[in-house]
Amino acid sequence: MHDIVIVGGGAVGLFSASLLERKFNVIVLEKKGNIGHKPCSGLISSNLKKFIHIKEDFVDHKVKRAVVHFPFNKSIELKKHEHVYVVNRKKFDRFLASRLGSEVRLHSKVSSLKFESEFVKVSTTREIFKSRVILGCDGANSFVRRFFNEKPKEIVNGLIATTEEKNYEDFVEIWFDLDILSDGFFWKIPRGETTEYGAIGSVNFEILEKFFGIKNHKKEAAPIPIGPVKSYFNRTLLIGDAAGTTKPWSGGGVIYGFTCAEIASRILDEAFRKNNFTENFLKRYETEWRKKLGKNIGFGMLFREMLKEMSNKELSGLVEKISKNNLNKFDMDFPFF
Repeated sequence: MHDIVIVGGGAVGLFSASLLERKFNVIVLEKKGNIGHKPCSGLISSNLKKFIHIKEDFVDHKVKRAVVHFPFNKSIELKKHEHVYVVNRKKFDRFLASRLGSEVRLHSKVSSLKFESEFVKVSTTREIFKSRVILGCDGANSFVRRFFNEKPKEIVNGLIATTEEKNYEDFVEIWFDLDILSDGFFWKIPRGETTEYGAIGSVNFEILEKFFGIKNHKKEAAPIPIGPVKSYFNRTLLIGDAAGTTKPWSGGGVIYGFTCAEIASRILDEAFRKNNFTENFLKRYETEWRKKLGKNIGFGMLFREMLKEMSNKELSGLVEKISKNNLNKFDMDFPFF
């Protein structure tokens, strides 16, 4: 029997394993046949350095500015004191896997969970595992989350179109146009040897291609959960996209997911020492992550709802007011507090 079964071999699952394997017998179950399959822009702040040592191997490029375009030819430029990393998610996830001593079992799609008095029985399409605790790190369409009948407020589209255009600019560009995309935005990210065009919201590739006027490109898409769910149950925690802890204004989830993984590691350490894996005890996990992330997620959700109701004219007026502040001080992960 394992101490902990982690469902999902993405960045959050692998990082969680690296924290927990120091004390516990851990295995990671990944339904795909490889690591590093999730489409992701990988635009991650320098806060990443708080969690891992940055390796140039998984960094495609670095930027220091963002130019945000709004209707009626209004723009805001945001400058950062530290680089923002344009991370290659395939290489990044594989780097996280390479650090593990624990086994990552591929082709292991979880098909059922059964909770016994002393353990959880985790069945995959190939075999059965027993574990004292299970972590749902299995993304936007989490099987573990759905087992408990939880769902985020929204699941939106995240689209990426990558072209072979070399681009070493030191800034990303973002476009808001509520007449075209009422609940999201478009972006362009320099990736060094390639250029990425993307969009988040109620959008499809036809809209994306028309907006940027692009034709020949590699297409990738991924669902993005918006709005956190209950993340603790008997012998179970949800972490990362499975818990809906993404940034509502951008859909990014790595920093928040890693933050929650560290909290989960501390709570589980105490749970094992006290042999207490009840829902009531594990509730402390959500209490702690909400203290760190809750206000930013809450205000981000409010901003998102406001955006949906705005016209381009109203958005332009809001930009006028916001631009009077020193926006360069804002942390891209914690802009509100």
